[in-house]
Amino acid sequence: MERSNPYADFGGTVTGERFIGRAAELRTLDSRLFGPAGFGSIAVVGLPRIGKTSLVSEAIRRAEPQAADLRSVVVRVDVGAFSSVDGLFRSLVEELIGGVRSRGLGNELVESRVERALAAPQIGFNEVRAVFKALRQAGVRPVCVLDEFDAGRRVFEDTPQCFHWLRELCSNPEFKAAVVIIAKRRLQDVARLAGYESDYWANVLMSLPLKPLSDSEVTSFFSALGAAGALIQATERDEVVSLCGGHPFLLDAFGYHAWERVDQELRVEINWIGATCGRLVRDYLQQVSTILGDGPMLSKAVQVLVGPQWDVTSDDVDALRDLGVVLQDENGALRGFSRAFEDHLRLVERSIDIWPLWRDTERVLREVLERQLEKTFGGAWPDALVKARPKVERLIEACQEKRGREQKSFGARAAPSLLAYTYPMDLYQLMTADWTALAEPLLGRDKQGWAVKFAVLSKVRTPLAHNREEAVDDGERTQAEGVCREILERYRELERSGGPPS
Repeated sequence: MERSNPYADFGGTVTGERFIGRAAELRTLDSRLFGPAGFGSIAVVGLPRIGKTSLVSEAIRRAEPQAADLRSVVVRVDVGAFSSVDGLFRSLVEELIGGVRSRGLGNELVESRVERALAAPQIGFNEVRAVFKALRQAGVRPVCVLDEFDAGRRVFEDTPQCFHWLRELCSNPEFKAAVVIIAKRRLQDVARLAGYESDYWANVLMSLPLKPLSDSEVTSFFSALGAAGALIQATERDEVVSLCGGHPFLLDAFGYHAWERVDQELRVEINWIGATCGRLVRDYLQQVSTILGDGPMLSKAVQVLVGPQWDVTSDDVDALRDLGVVLQDENGALRGFSRAFEDHLRLVERSIDIWPLWRDTERVLREVLERQLEKTFGGAWPDALVKARPKVERLIEACQEKRGREQKSFGARAAPSLLAYTYPMDLYQLMTADWTALAEPLLGRDKQGWAVKFAVLSKVRTPLAHNREEAVDDGERTQAEGVCREILERYRELERSGGPPS
């Protein structure tokens, strides 16, 4: 009999035996939605395909016995499936009355309120409130899952008061429901995109940020994959994690392809992993960039993990951690949810204007230095420079490693110039290899003075991930801005005169 790939359903909702970990999150949902003494509403927010719907579905599946005892009726609507508030409310009422009838929990008042609501030419909040009030009086606990809530930015665009209605539905004791919002974006971003700037409405929702799987949960994934017949060795595991991090969808997609390969009696090798997962990961990371870019968080992620720092705050770091794009280790250091994501942000950093003055300054420094390196050491300057100045060998090798990794992951989108992978102090170190030939044409003779200035630039350019206590303050930003302006003015003078500035 032909074997069946247990990961054939990757990308769909995962429950039951295929569901991994999330013990703390499951406990939170259970106590919030199905507590015997009381209940509340909750917002599950996280990256695309991080497992939000699977988590909620698994929590509901496990709670089914107690849900019956609590006279609870669970309904799910996909906000993205509707083009109007009327369509959303109408579906919600229809699903609720269907669940009430199937459990035998209804009464004459509930039926009449539902009939009146569905007969209305357009269901508004008055009709919805009347239905939920009747359910409350009948002792029914409605659990309303609003999936793909990000679509609310479109559905609620002409009716932004819906956000206030949701607040009422979550909190008013006369007709309260347990509302579960599932969203890829922060709730304030969804409301802002719909034209409703206030986030006060969301205060009644407990926030449950869903992050990538923990190290122990990733280990459980590989154990399950091995038990299914595809045992992955440690070196190959490390490669998978560097690409996918602890992202359940990406890991499941790998699991599907790895199982198929092993079933054909082929080896799961490093090169195969890159070729198989590479495009999937690149497409996924672009989705993440789009989500973050709808608010200010894409720029913040770049500042934290790549630099330069300009307007990132501790609150921004906390928001990125809640979204699951930034993780924090036991020593407090920050990192992206995967190495591939950090590499992706380096590409993003070259195309967004975090601080245009800084972008121009780095471009000028690299352009002039590369020109002088080629003039002094020839077209193959990296090898010639290392041969003449062995102290810069490790710096050059590090840049080559970064470029090689980026070219492997992103192909033609990778920057070809080796200097694109340098930070300010790297540039200064290269210049000091031959200050007269490499730096003096642009910066003049004051080598020591420029050491201090490059130290200022270096602090601004250093990602916040290295040390959260090293956030750049206003005074340091002002100093860095002054240094940037000086470099750009010297460059303009150099270009006008065709020689070094005075």
